Amino acid sequence: MVRLFLAACAVVLAAVAGLVGYRTYAFTAPPPPPGVQLPDVAGYAIDRDRAAARLAEAVRFRTVSLTQPGDDRTPFLEFHAWMQRTYPAFHAAAQREVIGDLSLLYTWVGSDPAQPPLLLLAHQDVVPVPDETRAAWREDPFGGAIRDGVIWGRGANDDKGSLVALLEAAEHLAAQGRRPTRTIILAFGHDEEVGGRDGAQKIAGLLAERGVRAWFVVDEGMAALDHHPLTGGPASMIGIAERGFATMRIRATGRPGHSSIPPPETAVSLVSEAVVRVHDMPIERNLEGGPALEMMRALAPELSLTNRMAVSNEWLFSPLLQRQLAGNDTARALLGTSVAPTMLQAGVRPNVLPGEATAMVNFRLHPRDTAADILARARTEVTDLAGVELDWADPPLDASAVSSTTSSSYALLAGLSRAILPDAPVAPGLVLAGTDSRHYGDVAENVYRFAPILLSTEDLEGIHGDNEHLSVDNLDRMIRFYIGLMEAGAMQ
Repeated sequence: MVRLFLAACAVVLAAVAGLVGYRTYAFTAPPPPPGVQLPDVAGYAIDRDRAAARLAEAVRFRTVSLTQPGDDRTPFLEFHAWMQRTYPAFHAAAQREVIGDLSLLYTWVGSDPAQPPLLLLAHQDVVPVPDETRAAWREDPFGGAIRDGVIWGRGANDDKGSLVALLEAAEHLAAQGRRPTRTIILAFGHDEEVGGRDGAQKIAGLLAERGVRAWFVVDEGMAALDHHPLTGGPASMIGIAERGFATMRIRATGRPGHSSIPPPETAVSLVSEAVVRVHDMPIERNLEGGPALEMMRALAPELSLTNRMAVSNEWLFSPLLQRQLAGNDTARALLGTSVAPTMLQAGVRPNVLPGEATAMVNFRLHPRDTAADILARARTEVTDLAGVELDWADPPLDASAVSSTTSSSYALLAGLSRAILPDAPVAPGLVLAGTDSRHYGDVAENVYRFAPILLSTEDLEGIHGDNEHLSVDNLDRMIRFYIGLMEAGAMQ
């Protein structure tokens, strides 16, 4: 009987091993979708030094996001005038509209109105440079210095690099007398860094009113990493979705009084308990229901055998895979909704019991979760805590829809990326932050977030941080990419 049992176990183990081996072997990158004929992006005659000088000029306009009614609008208006002077051929060819006071909408009308337009985004505003960080900058953050093949300054990467590259590409084509077959729309919001409600949201609303349904949208959001954490080498990541944003207010009330005679529970203890429960509540985190598994599949040829085996056999190695990914903050953010308690407010003196305590918990919503579902689950977690109330501090934003990786538009972007960065395999990804593109989901078939620039860890740290910069090589890559995108996508 024992021998029979052992024999049966051996058969089962052999079958499992065979299945694991087969699935590991079969776990390969999917074939690329049918694309369009790509232009010779390397053959474009581009004066990269002049383009770099123009980006440096753009950096010098201090277009810091406006947050108060009395904030100075002059830098934006001067930036607009500079665009018109610097790119005359494109401004002569395209219709220019000012939306929401300071956002710009350009429509370069194509000869075939039956074709859905191509919609390309960038934003004008930049985050501020706090006075206490100025000493850490190698160059004046608004000086637009060019040194060692790099353009330095706030906005060089986020996002004036994209904006200038788009205008350089459009000017390159317009100056040759080219006219698109498919209409090309450029939309430059002025408040992306503070949510885009007066810029991108109004532009998208106007396009919707006009019945515009774009072929696809391209915005900032992801790029090529010189050292991808999964492969150890370069990889171009095309954002096919971005997480939502919601901040939960947890409010607890208690009996005010003197701290020498406290009740069993105070407003502070109640809000603390509620924060811990909400922070620790079960949230699904796995490769399904988002771009993570598609990313793994696209990078399959570059994965180590161990990682490929674990990912292709998640049904067996899920606990091991979860433990491995749990140690990486970025991996956890890719696999599910993140929860981050960020603010606490209570009391005015250490010996006084406050009657109310408030906490703020920030959620970045994964595509599988909705704000309504998260709030309902959080309320269930604290249902037995008397005096505790939960709601959203502001209207939440759910995660964007997940765009296709089998469309002709994705194939076009992937093909151009490979032409610009041939050593970087292309994979879809999930944007962890937020972009203006979230507002355009209703006016486009697909929305993608990608710039063909190769970034190091140091490059990434400069975005919203000290020493923001963009290399001249990366600016050149973006210009060639956008010329190729306009040619292949709108002029063939």
